[in-house]
Amino acid sequence: MNLSLQQLRGFVAVAEERHFGRAAARLNMTQPPLTRQIQALERALDVVLFERTGRGARITAAGRVFLDHCHRVLALLDAAPTATRRAAEGRTGTLRLAFTAIGAYAILADVLDLVKRHLPDVTVELTELVSPDQFAALSELRIDLGLVRPPIPEGYASLLVHSEDLVLAVPSGHPLAHDDGAPVALTDVADDYIGYSPEGSRYLHDICAAMIGVDRYAVSQLTSQVPTMLALVRA
Repeated sequence: MNLSLQQLRGFVAVAEERHFGRAAARLNMTQPPLTRQIQALERALDVVLFERTGRGARITAAGRVFLDHCHRVLALLDAAPTATRRAAEGRTGTLRLAFTAIGAYAILADVLDLVKRHLPDVTVELTELVSPDQFAALSELRIDLGLVRPPIPEGYASLLVHSEDLVLAVPSGHPLAHDDGAPVALTDVADDYIGYSPEGSRYLHDICAAMIGVDRYAVSQLTSQVPTMLALVRA
């Protein structure tokens, strides 16, 4: 069924004015073409939309149902240009954001707050992925933005948004737990060291490996996530 916007707007005008002449004047047209539009619309729908009276037009029950739908359709069409422009400008739509486990602790809340304040009509879809998996997801267009750790492969643009200190966690009864705050060399604890896995946390693995020596680092306990590390430290 082919219904034109002109027919829908003409129908709405007659329904709201309850008079063909006033509706035609509102639409800046003469009455006969408007009358033919409504008649063609009634034939297409196979219903009577108006009861013609000596004083105007009274909408039928079927006409009231059709009027509700016309209002929704026309409202959507009127809003479409603005919504389209806002989407093109990045002010509406969905942002698919990935983050690492540590990113969730360190900066995710700040990023979400920033999006909420500056892009209130944007919906954020969150996915937790390690950095290498985020780069794969970016290349496959499964996410739009990633909170990752270096190194950044070629072909990706990046911006530094957060930096943090590297610290050593020890059990509460460990001698270093009561130290005076002096710097600790990882070589001092390498024999009992729990570090980052090269598969899941290449950036931090390489930093720590350089600090304690790869030959000794190879026999350490390795994991990718800080909560797991802390649980092993406690144990």
